Amino acid sequence: MARNSGRAEAPGRRLARIPSYSGSRVRRTAAVATMAGLALGLGGCASLFSDDALTTGSISPVPQVRPVAYSAADMPRGVAPDDWALAREALGEALAAHGTAPSVPWENPGANRRGTVTLVGPAQPRDAGSCRGFLISFVPADQPGTEDAGKWVEGEACRGSRAAAWKIDQARLLQRT
Repeated sequence: MARNSGRAEAPGRRLARIPSYSGSRVRRTAAVATMAGLALGLGGCASLFSDDALTTGSISPVPQVRPVAYSAADMPRGVAPDDWALAREALGEALAAHGTAPSVPWENPGANRRGTVTLVGPAQPRDAGSCRGFLISFVPADQPGTEDAGKWVEGEACRGSRAAAWKIDQARLLQRT
């Protein structure tokens, strides 16, 4: 009989030396360390893609809407410049919605005026691009029945291509009859 660590063995049978640690403990520790390493490593990848315009899932980013461009000569007489700026921003939203919004409201709380922008008819081809008619209302927010009961501007916005920005081609204040 051979002796192993002071123990007697049966003939033909050898006792394995029992280590001071358990194999399952080593596997468990290795698994935990691997998972922690993966979590830390993959968690750091999220900071690599910090672009706010990154689209994930099914929700697309909201496009930035710019006011529709115009020249100073295209600004209708009788419309305040700050109202005109807000109405052009609403016109930009209406044009960006590709005709899905029937009207887009705008409001100027500082001047106590508001209104809506409504696209008129489908886009019409012109030269290399297209044009779209619109109506913009300008009304006092809380003074119905006054002499300045409301104004309407009729106009047309055009662009050279689908990727180009819209520009007001013409705008005129409609006269009351």
